[in-house]
This record gives sequence, C-alpha cells and structure tokens, in this order.
Amino acid sequence: MSRCPTLDSLLWPADEPAQEMASEWVDGMTAQALDYTWRGFDSLVKGHLHKIDFSVKIEQLERSLTANHFAEIQKIWAKETGGESSFYPHHEDPEMETRKSASSKPPAYDLAFVCDANRRFIWPMEAKVVETPGALAPYLGDVAKFESGVAAPLTGVGGLIAYLRSGSTADFFANLQKAMKQGLREFPSSPARAHRTSLHDRTIAPRLLLHHMGMVLA
Repeated sequence: MSRCPTLDSLLWPADEPAQEMASEWVDGMTAQALDYTWRGFDSLVKGHLHKIDFSVKIEQLERSLTANHFAEIQKIWAKETGGESSFYPHHEDPEMETRKSASSKPPAYDLAFVCDANRRFIWPMEAKVVETPGALAPYLGDVAKFESGVAAPLTGVGGLIAYLRSGSTADFFANLQKAMKQGLREFPSSPARAHRTSLHDRTIAPRLLLHHMGMVLA
C-alpha cells in the first residue's frame, strides 16, 4: 500500500544531495553534540543529583532523568550558540521515517540533535536507567532498535546513555562487550569519559556507529 507523505518529507527532501549534506553535517557536529551531552550531565549532577539517595525506590526515574538532562543540555547549547547553530537539541523528537501506520504514534527519541537545514536528519539518543552493570536487557533493547533501523534510519550514528544506578562503568562496558559479542572502542574526543563506540552493519539503513555513555548516578 502506498503511503501519504508527512509534512517533513514535503518540506525537506532526503534525496542524494541531502544525504551527502547530512553525512557532512554528522561528521562536523558529532563531537560537539556529545560534549553538550556530557557537560549537561555534569551540570545535572552538580546542581541537582548530588542531593539524591539513589538506593531508594524512585518512581518515573528514567523519564525524569532524561527530561532534566535535556534541560541542562539546552541551557548550555543556548548560552554558547545564542540559538544559532547547525543543529538544536530536542526532547522526545518523533522519528517519522519509521512510523508504522498513518495514524499510529511514531517512535520518539529520549534525546536528539536535529539538523536545522533539513529536520528529517536527526542525531538520536536513547537513555536507560541501568540498575547494575549486569542488568542489561533494557539497554540491549535500545541497541536492537538502532541495529534494526527503527532508530537513526537516515543517519549512520546514534547514542545510548546508561544511567548507572550502582556499580562501575568498567564492569558495565565489560558486560556490554560480552552481550553484544564485539569489542568497544574509546571515543577520541572523550578519552577521560566512560564513553565507548561500536560498529553495526544494517541491511535497510546506513552502517551504524553507536556511542555508549556510562553516566553514574550514585
């Protein structure tokens, strides 16, 4: 069955010239977007999270963390760019490219950086609260979303945040390597951070570079 276009597809094409532009855009902004993400978390910890005992049960923790993390990212981005940039941060941005039907709600990213010149191109991030370094099932579910092409269908990059509630990032990455059955590489722009990358081949979308960020809550 043929599908009707979305408003975004009418406003911004995803043809070959646009794809080439998007590739250059991703190459040019990735390190900066990730820096905003890390510094946003630093600001959240320093200003707010240091007051919290994360050993107690907290309702809606994941949703609240991502919303507050986004607020800190947005403040840093706005202060440093004056609102003028090739991209802007977005919270719960919908991915229209992989909507299931005309009426269904499309998947949405926890955090994202959107290309201002063509808003169909999104640098997406998903975030999960990870209770212990071995409790990886929810996190691996988001890895599968990226590998299947449901997430980041037009770009070859994405990010995953593990809000680690207990344990060490070293143990988290060791367990993640075993679960994904591949090695993880350090990200050169963030050598002092708990930040690794992995490569994934996809059949219906560009080859994927995934960024994995371990952000300790306790």
